Amino acid sequence: MPSREQIIGAIALGLMLVATIGILWLVPKPAAPAMTAVAPESVDSTAVQPVLRPFDPNTADSLTLIGIGLTPRQTHSLMQYRRKGGRWRNADDFARLYGLSDSAFQVLRPYIAIDTLPFWREKEIRRALRDSARRADSLLRDSIYRAQYTARYGEPRPKRDTILDLNTADTTELMLIRGIGPFTARRIIRYREQLGGYYSPEQLRDLAREDTRLSGLDTLTHCFVATPDSIRPMQVNYCSVRNLANHPYISFTQAQAIYELRRRKINLKNIDEIKKIDCLSEKDIERLRPYLDFSAN
Repeated sequence: MPSREQIIGAIALGLMLVATIGILWLVPKPAAPAMTAVAPESVDSTAVQPVLRPFDPNTADSLTLIGIGLTPRQTHSLMQYRRKGGRWRNADDFARLYGLSDSAFQVLRPYIAIDTLPFWREKEIRRALRDSARRADSLLRDSIYRAQYTARYGEPRPKRDTILDLNTADTTELMLIRGIGPFTARRIIRYREQLGGYYSPEQLRDLAREDTRLSGLDTLTHCFVATPDSIRPMQVNYCSVRNLANHPYISFTQAQAIYELRRRKINLKNIDEIKKIDCLSEKDIERLRPYLDFSAN
């Protein structure tokens, strides 16, 4: 059985515990700090409000694009398009930007300033590279042909000023002319076969206009003569559309017109009858005159 002192101690301990709980209950708790809303004015308005100003979508950086009102996603799409080689050629093309609405484009449209000069430079560079590649290919072909010719026939004869007949000269004779290599000689022979023979050295100018690699032929017409007796004319009343169109001076449309006129008339008697064809000019008819034979035999 507990003693009197133990009972008094237990009672005192219980009273102290009750008093402690009461004090903790009665003492007010500290208030939590209030959450203060940030005023919209405290946000940097320059980062949100777009500032419209002229820009070139082909050269503008990402900060400029975001500054005029494009979203980061639209800016990323634009940069990806440029990295893949895409370019905007005019302001209306910018409407194709992925994610750009029509209303947003109409707002930006007056501020789009595209510099078109680089596109012309690129076009000129591509043309120069293409012409350079053609000249390099021509030189390579000439060097290969010259090596094959030397291996077979020995060293070629030295170049000299001479006059040749365009309708009878072969490639070896043509190469005797200063300024004519193997490639040019082969093109002269091939053009002679397509024409059916030359009637004038001036026809080499037509060949030079067709192929820029043969531009030097313009200055070599004085080295040639042409005998009209060697021309092989086409039998107009027996040629098909394809045979007519194979001639360098007749287009496919003109060949069809000549064939239809011949079909209606059964036979064409002379060159005056094809003057009625609208797609044939006086110049076309005159240069075709030596190559057309209207005999019915």
